[in-house]
Amino acid sequence: MSPKTKSDKPIRRNPMHSAQEKKQTRLVLIGFIITAILIVGFVGYAVLYELVLKDRIPVAVVNGVSIDNKYFEDRVRLERNSYVQQFNLIYTQYQLMAEDPTTAEFYQSQLVQVQQILDNTESFAKVVLDKIVDEEILAQKAAEMGLIVTDAEVEEALRGLFRFYPNGTPTPAPTFPPVSTPTPSQAQLDLLNFTATPVTVDPVIAEEEQTENSRAVEETAEVETSATEEAEAVTPTATATEEINATATPYTEEMFQEEYQSYVGDLSSINIEEASLRTYLRSFLLVQKVRDQIVSEISRDQEQVWARHILVQTMPEALIVLDRLDKGEDWSTIAADVSLDTSNKDRGGDLGWFASGRMVEPFETAAFALEPGEISEPVETQFGVHLIQVIGKDTLPLADSDFESLQEIRYQEWFQEIKASAEIKINDVWQELAPREPTYRVF
Repeated sequence: MSPKTKSDKPIRRNPMHSAQEKKQTRLVLIGFIITAILIVGFVGYAVLYELVLKDRIPVAVVNGVSIDNKYFEDRVRLERNSYVQQFNLIYTQYQLMAEDPTTAEFYQSQLVQVQQILDNTESFAKVVLDKIVDEEILAQKAAEMGLIVTDAEVEEALRGLFRFYPNGTPTPAPTFPPVSTPTPSQAQLDLLNFTATPVTVDPVIAEEEQTENSRAVEETAEVETSATEEAEAVTPTATATEEINATATPYTEEMFQEEYQSYVGDLSSINIEEASLRTYLRSFLLVQKVRDQIVSEISRDQEQVWARHILVQTMPEALIVLDRLDKGEDWSTIAADVSLDTSNKDRGGDLGWFASGRMVEPFETAAFALEPGEISEPVETQFGVHLIQVIGKDTLPLADSDFESLQEIRYQEWFQEIKASAEIKINDVWQELAPREPTYRVF
């Protein structure tokens, strides 16, 4: 029996090493299981979020009221569709005018603008979402004011979109009564230093002009007579035996319903529900009711001033003008000489009557602080340096455009105040829900 060598001895493992390996293996296994669970969890949550949770998270919440996600999607599609229709119309006009380079370039620029709006899908959807949020704020305020929109009003507005008026076409009433500026007083005319320019007429020239005018009248009469005779010759005269059937086909309820259902079908083809269209109309009508009630409290009679100015570039120039005025030089002469406002320098810098909100703030503040006849110190604005003289000051009715602007300004101020106090939460889910269709297509 041969003796045992060193290599034949059994290898004994250190018990501590064995336990450590088992522990490491167990930790690796646990880590693998946790990782697998997390992966499955993430995938499961993603599926759950996509299929269930995403639709349950509202795009926005206004004072505790959730904005309906489906309505948001439909509203974006509805407004995108409006731009697509606009694009198609412009493109048709572009094709008709393509031979005229100037006109074609004009239509091309419009097409590019619409394309840019539609291509920026996220920005487009955010604008629509902001509108819906504003409408919800106003809807809540309308409820406090006791304002509602009935189903009958929605139906009437819907029919109006198709120009279907079964009770007769409504006659638009004038928005505002006519307004005229007051006749200048003698004191104001004296202040302006208006002088009537005498008109002299050379009797020889006057006689020649009268002769020419008489000849022109005679020639015009001859042309008119000739035209009348020709018209009588070619215009058919109806006799008692002739019947003229020129009655237009009436727009019936059946025709309206056919057109409306066709439109609803078009909306359905781009995933817009009819209910969303009616909700949109209801919101629009309700906003108009709120606005009308708010602006009804605004008086058309507002304090106004009649002013004129001389505009120069720098303060030293303004001081020179002021010194010339102090020395008694005529305002209109100086205005014609140095004023940079070419729109009125040749009539003494006359700006006419204006109310608050028409001029830049420093100019307006200075003008309304003056009394008739007073001249301001130099007033700096982004246009230069002004010297202002007030000719008149009174409470007068605003012109149509000025009254409409005042109403809009006051309404926006009111709305921004109530919006600032509203609790608005916008959830990021709107970005995933924002539709990217319909879109334009060049034929």
